[in-house]
Amino acid sequence: MKISAYKSLATMLFPAMLLISSCAKDDTTGPGADDRDKYVGTWSCKETPAGQPSVTFTIDISKAGESDTLIVNNFNQLGGGTQAIFLVAGNSVTIPTQSITAVIVAGSGFYSADKLNLNYSADSDQLTAICTRQ
Repeated sequence: MKISAYKSLATMLFPAMLLISSCAKDDTTGPGADDRDKYVGTWSCKETPAGQPSVTFTIDISKAGESDTLIVNNFNQLGGGTQAIFLVAGNSVTIPTQSITAVIVAGSGFYSADKLNLNYSADSDQLTAICTRQ
C-alpha cells in the first residue's frame, strides 16, 4: 500500500515539476531568428579603464552585411562618425582586431539580462563596459 501512495504522489508531482522548470526566460533566440536582433538599438555604456574612473557614453548598434555582423557607432567613445565591427553568435560577441581612428581595438563580450557586457583593449588600455539599452 505504501508503494502505491508513493507512485500516486510521484505521478502528480512530475507534471508540476515540468511545468515549473519550463517557465524560465532564456536570452536565446528561436530557430530561424536573427541573433543580431537583440543587439540592435541605442545603448548607454559605462566603460571602465583598468585603474581609472568610469565614463558613460552612448553607442548605436545596427545590422550589417553577413548574418553575424553588427556595426557599432561611437564604440570606445571614439566619436559619432566612427564605426566598429562586432561579430555575434547567440549571446556571444567578438570584437575582431581592427583600427578605428588609429586606435587598435579587440575583445569579446556577452549578452545577458538585456545588458551587453564587454571586455576589450584599445591600444594598450584594458577596458570593461556594461551597456544597457536606452
